[in-house]
Amino acid sequence: MTKSIFHRQAKLFLPLMSMAMLSGCGGSSAGESIISAITSVIGGTSTPSPTPTPTPGSAQTSASVFRDRIVNADGTMNWSEYEYVANNYNKEEIINYRLGPSAVDAGTPAETQTVYQPDPNGLWKGGLNKALADKFCQTSDKLIQNDNPGGYGDGFQGGGGWQMAGQMLFAPDADAPADFKAGASNMAAFDGAMATRTSDGTTQALCMRMGARWYGDWWLRNNIAAPTTPSVGRQISRNPNLPLPAVATARGFAQASVTGFMAFQNGLIVAAGTGNDAYDGAGNGTAVAPVLQLPAGKVPTALALTAMNEFLFATVWDVKAHKGQLAVIAVGPAEPSNIGLGINGRHGWGVQSWPEIRGLKLLGFVDLPMAAPNSLSVSLNTGTQKFRGFSSFQGPELSTQAGRDAWYNRSNLPLNNGLGDDQYWKLLATAGYAMVGSRAENKVAFVDLRPLLTAYRDQYFTTQAKWDETANSNQGNADNQWPYTFTYRPSQMPKVLGTLNIAQPTAVFAKQRNTTGGRAIFVESARIWGGADRYAWIGAMDGTLRRYNITALLDPGLTPVMPTTPDKVVQSGMNPVQIVSTMPNTPPTDDLFVVSRATRTIFTYTFDGTPLTPLKDSRLVDPVFLTIGGNGVGFGGSGKDRALGARVLTILDYNGKIVHVYGMLADDTAKLYEGSKYKLELDEQWPYLGPDGRTVQPFQYGSGNKVAGKPFMFTIDEVI
Repeated sequence: MTKSIFHRQAKLFLPLMSMAMLSGCGGSSAGESIISAITSVIGGTSTPSPTPTPTPGSAQTSASVFRDRIVNADGTMNWSEYEYVANNYNKEEIINYRLGPSAVDAGTPAETQTVYQPDPNGLWKGGLNKALADKFCQTSDKLIQNDNPGGYGDGFQGGGGWQMAGQMLFAPDADAPADFKAGASNMAAFDGAMATRTSDGTTQALCMRMGARWYGDWWLRNNIAAPTTPSVGRQISRNPNLPLPAVATARGFAQASVTGFMAFQNGLIVAAGTGNDAYDGAGNGTAVAPVLQLPAGKVPTALALTAMNEFLFATVWDVKAHKGQLAVIAVGPAEPSNIGLGINGRHGWGVQSWPEIRGLKLLGFVDLPMAAPNSLSVSLNTGTQKFRGFSSFQGPELSTQAGRDAWYNRSNLPLNNGLGDDQYWKLLATAGYAMVGSRAENKVAFVDLRPLLTAYRDQYFTTQAKWDETANSNQGNADNQWPYTFTYRPSQMPKVLGTLNIAQPTAVFAKQRNTTGGRAIFVESARIWGGADRYAWIGAMDGTLRRYNITALLDPGLTPVMPTTPDKVVQSGMNPVQIVSTMPNTPPTDDLFVVSRATRTIFTYTFDGTPLTPLKDSRLVDPVFLTIGGNGVGFGGSGKDRALGARVLTILDYNGKIVHVYGMLADDTAKLYEGSKYKLELDEQWPYLGPDGRTVQPFQYGSGNKVAGKPFMFTIDEVI
């Protein structure tokens, strides 16, 4: 994984506060008011009893309930408002509404504590040659020698490093610079570089930059950081009336997902890269990213990609039929990879892929028991963490029955199976599920993906005739061409298992299984389905987090059963707009993070809901989105002065119009596991010491960079 140096007018809501305070607001009509000081649920029923007693927390809670503008006072849907919101889903007014009440709306006092910032620019340096580290740990093209673009001069050259990037979506300011008008930037969340001695290649200097960037420099080249995402720029040139910005973006999670996706209000879905890939013009092939257009009247509201890029899902509002649906899209791997990496996708639609894709095909829509789905998460029962360089799926192995049998019979291995990588990667998921929430309708639906996954395993692995049907000669856009649509083969359509009635669900999280670095494997019994992936989480407006055991939805030996009762309830902060976990290579990989917009707090938990230290900082004005990754400067190195490592939180501050970057001490709660096998190796972790140089702190502030707009969503992965 080493790198080259190139690389309508309408009121949205009134503040959430007591009725006594509302009397000072001048009042409002029934059509304008969206606050109801009640303790019961609007338009829904409570979660089935019995419900576990919530784990106490430090969060602010309130009996006031935010009422969605698309819902009438009697709980019925307001179809006029429904259509208005859908038709303006990309506008700042509606983006803010989508995010729900902020801390200002909730009357939350400003935070007074300020997290320590070791360096005003977020620069952390290390290595044997301190002078060299000081020299090159800056954004200066002067350090790039004309005769050696990767060199630092004085006998030193660029070596391996680390860059994490993806697409940041934001509502651009009216006076934003021209190159920010698209509301989509390729953003590097953080990065690091190293310098090695030219003569022997030994590491001499390390530079860790803890700050987001969307302009390229001496290190962030080839559109790794760019004010306008190239894929979006090309679409604008083709359609100047493209509704901007995109409404959602998504990436895979279990492995390196170079390919990300963006959905626009008009139903256009576009692929994009992280830089140094063909989508952004840095590869050796064409710089055209695959696109897909949903039928007219289908407005996408959320995106989710399966862990290893097999299938893309989108929740849609059908503004004509007034119903919600789940769009199911097959992803086709690139053939061949334009930069000499990944797999040749001769047959492989709906299979693992890395690093790029060649196309998207809409298989069909699943009708949902709701009209206004707005949150989505998916999980499969496979996850190999990395897929780099894997090529077995292209054949000729699968052109033989013995080869197909090997894949088919290796479908139910535990994560730690003792097999080599090539053997372990011979996995296509046998089970999985999607969670779909509707905040306005107080519903969360579970969708069983097993029919879809079973159909693909049957097509690829059972007979020569079926395998041959998947070849290039039979691929195309027609219903009866591979991959087959639901119209041609309805038996593969995912099935809605049921619906939970939950007051105003704001976030859903289906944990994707992961192979390394989690706390669960140390503190739970060694079972195939015994880790953090057996839990699904639902966050509600009042700050309640409900945990459900969904083992039956992942274990192929069990019949899929709809979960009905949470096995644990945790109290976080009001309006948790996001629940997310840590990325691979950022141990512990199964910790949970909850972004509470109404309390300006990032709550942190272990995989089972045990509270860790929350992040509160006076700099956080309006946090709405978070990614957690690792900055591994000196990747491949080990020991003192050879590598720097940090667990990094990149936080989008909507009304603050800034992107914050924090370091987080990963081993914050090791004492929870005293006496167990749990031990996290942090020998190369940056020391989290306060200004006294002695007191260990769980967080450090890197830096913050202003955005020419209001950032609201971001996907991230390692740059190839």
